[in-house]
Amino acid sequence: MKREIDIDQLVAAMKAVDEAGRLFEEARTVYEARGLKRISDDFKVAGGPVQTLQGAEEMALGARKYLAELALIAGYAAAGLEERAGERPEAARAGFPGISGGGARMARPLLDPTLEGLRLLLTVDFFEAGFKAAIEDVVRAEKATYPDPSTFRIPTRADRAPQAGRTP
Repeated sequence: MKREIDIDQLVAAMKAVDEAGRLFEEARTVYEARGLKRISDDFKVAGGPVQTLQGAEEMALGARKYLAELALIAGYAAAGLEERAGERPEAARAGFPGISGGGARMARPLLDPTLEGLRLLLTVDFFEAGFKAAIEDVVRAEKATYPDPSTFRIPTRADRAPQAGRTP
């Protein structure tokens, strides 16, 4: 059985996501102002400058895209076309992926705007427990966890191709 769209709950979620997105953008701007660039091996370091910037971007972009999805659902509901929304309302309750992925990349401590945005999302009744748990994991994490350094293999002498005229 499909649940009816609760427009008041949806609007409350939209307002919270919009404000959280603004806060995530604010944090992203701080990281960009630090002059972080994606031109070094820093991308291999969880919590490093490149991963932190990318994590902030993922959170901000995720919130903006998610807000657009919520607006589409609200539009269908307001027009009395809830059936056109299909499975979108149920899928939307699962939240958006930029939170856990972006948060796993970011250096600790998280900037205040990021924490404020995450805590704001925790107050919304619209979201499923799994999304709220992912937010809580990001807030409680003591350090960045992505990327896992063990995924980067350091080439050994045996991996190198033999040079012309030489045998290994």
